[in-house]
Amino acid sequence: MTKLTSKEQEIIEILMHNPYLEQEEIAQQLDISRSAVAGHLSRLVKKGIIQRGYVLNKKTERIAVIGGANVDIKGISDNQLREGSSNPGIVFKAAGGVGRNVAENLARLDLPVSLYSTVGLDAEGDWLIETTKLAGVDVKFVDRKPEESTGRYLSILNSQKEQVASIADMRIMEKMDLAFLKKIYPTLAQMKFVFVDTNLPTESLHSLISWLNEKKIPIIVDPVSAKKAIKLENHLDGLWLFTPNKEEAEVLTGINIDTTEDLEKAADQFLQFGVQQLVITLGSEGVYIATKEGKSFLPSPKVHVKDTTGAGDAFISGVIYGLYQEKSLAEACLYGHAMAALTLEREETVATDLSVQLLENQKKEI
Repeated sequence: MTKLTSKEQEIIEILMHNPYLEQEEIAQQLDISRSAVAGHLSRLVKKGIIQRGYVLNKKTERIAVIGGANVDIKGISDNQLREGSSNPGIVFKAAGGVGRNVAENLARLDLPVSLYSTVGLDAEGDWLIETTKLAGVDVKFVDRKPEESTGRYLSILNSQKEQVASIADMRIMEKMDLAFLKKIYPTLAQMKFVFVDTNLPTESLHSLISWLNEKKIPIIVDPVSAKKAIKLENHLDGLWLFTPNKEEAEVLTGINIDTTEDLEKAADQFLQFGVQQLVITLGSEGVYIATKEGKSFLPSPKVHVKDTTGAGDAFISGVIYGLYQEKSLAEACLYGHAMAALTLEREETVATDLSVQLLENQKKEI
């Protein structure tokens, strides 16, 4: 293995985040002279670590997560929920957002992950970024908007901890526009995977998928909701992994899914659209897996549910973890089930006691 000096390692870390920096900019970050940087870069070229132009020769092992980050406000009723009336219960806040939740789960599993999102330059944004950073997520690419409020997601749960209704105020996500993408594209060039949720504006989502396909970077997309899934119409070609739930799959294929045969038809449709690997999630029933090599159904394990919030994000995180370890899609989905089970058994949106060992133990049980 090529031995690197500490300064060379620092330069590689900088180039992982932006391979197109000028020598003077690198020098400023390291507080050394430009000529010293030139010497280090020359040696890295000779060692075969980077190409001329200072682009890393190999993709890094980092995962980019691009999507929603917001404050979750949850209300849980003590007794049977009565509509149109005040219900005694508890109300609390938690860090949320599909992209942010996936990033935190992956960081707690010791995977190197960078979050790309936008939050307001307000107290809630400060709290959200600090909470995410403490979990181990690289948050330097979270954009701050002084004229906008941090996104909020309000959910009402009944006494069985099942979500009854929710309201998402994610208007700030419209700021993840083409100008935002132009700034982050250089930092994505060396990523191992890129996970994207559909909280992005439609134009940005299309542009991002097209750019990642052009660069041959594996794309993992979760459609978030049936309404937001519509943004992906005619833009599924080349997705390395797609993870819709039943309703989202119905919206995108036009097929009502009531039987196993319907699932197979919908899966065939997605494969024809150009999706390489497909996982249709079916809640407590399980998941339906499809690739060009074949299809299969994987039932969900039985768990004692404390809170359903975040279980879907946890499942996706487990699948990504398995694929990162170069497991088959079916085995990766077992990691997904294990992650979902761990989250369902806790009141937290993301399990704060999550670890690789805990996940492996849970996977063995199922």
